[in-house]
Amino acid sequence: MNRKVSTRLNIAADEDCLGALLEASEVLDGDIAALLGRCRPRAKRGAIALALCSAAFEHGVSQRVLLQADLNGSALVLCRPHFEAVVRAAWTGQGASDQWIEAFTTPAATADGAHKEPILGPPIASMLETFGRHAPHVASEFTKLAATIPAMNSLVHGGSQIVAYALKGGYPTEKLAAVLLNRNLLHWYTANCAVVSAQEQHLVPRMRLLIEKHGKCMPSSASSHVS
Repeated sequence: MNRKVSTRLNIAADEDCLGALLEASEVLDGDIAALLGRCRPRAKRGAIALALCSAAFEHGVSQRVLLQADLNGSALVLCRPHFEAVVRAAWTGQGASDQWIEAFTTPAATADGAHKEPILGPPIASMLETFGRHAPHVASEFTKLAATIPAMNSLVHGGSQIVAYALKGGYPTEKLAAVLLNRNLLHWYTANCAVVSAQEQHLVPRMRLLIEKHGKCMPSSASSHVS
């Protein structure tokens, strides 16, 4: 078999694997959506955290749909807002001070009626440091993902990454698969954040079940959540 035929077969195999991963991810999305739908806020803090969980979940679903449509550049651009929404949800649920929560839920008056943020949260690194005091293992996993932010910035702002991939004619299948695996783990963290923020203790066992059912479509580190 010549090298060109072998390469085509390898590409086809990679694409088949990506297709199977996308199908498994869609099933995961359905289970995550059902779990999020059972979480109800008990206070301001929980309401904000759950709203951010909803935003994070929407970003994640959009990534999958775009990948299925072969709109890979747009899918990769969503990696950063997806990641940041999950981190902000976790920080709001367990790291933000009561004073910050109160300020965030107090409307900011403006003379011309234009939107104005009542208060902004700290940088992602500061959020992770504060949140790490409450959930160090989760913060550690988030910190690993945060290391990819420079590449995310390049994609979001039309930098060298997106230009290079456009010139090459597309994105490597293995890169897309890795993005999808991380997306799926972030979905799990989103659901976990929602359960914790809503104080839905009866839903905690479902987090383990999600890993047992969907762990194969997540990074290998996901298995550490099952003991």
